[in-house]
Amino acid sequence: MKEGDIAQLEKLLPLADKYGLAYIVAFILMIVLMVLLRAIVKGNLVPREMLDRAEEDRDRLQAILDKERSEFMQPTLDVLKKLKIDHTEDRGS
Repeated sequence: MKEGDIAQLEKLLPLADKYGLAYIVAFILMIVLMVLLRAIVKGNLVPREMLDRAEEDRDRLQAILDKERSEFMQPTLDVLKKLKIDHTEDRGS
């Protein structure tokens, strides 16, 4: 090897060392971020109090929907019961 090649190689080796380490660190950080993102999506990182509050809100809203649904469906159920009664009376005749 020529002396100029060795000098040039000596200049490049620290850069290769420096950027090689940066790629490794970037790769590790990317893996850590992917694991964190996966945990967030799966719900593993949700604090317990937030989960409890969300479940309470869901239960409260479900009770409201059930009440509204029963009030809305009651006239239909009354008609169906009346039709069922009329139908059984027609069979008896």
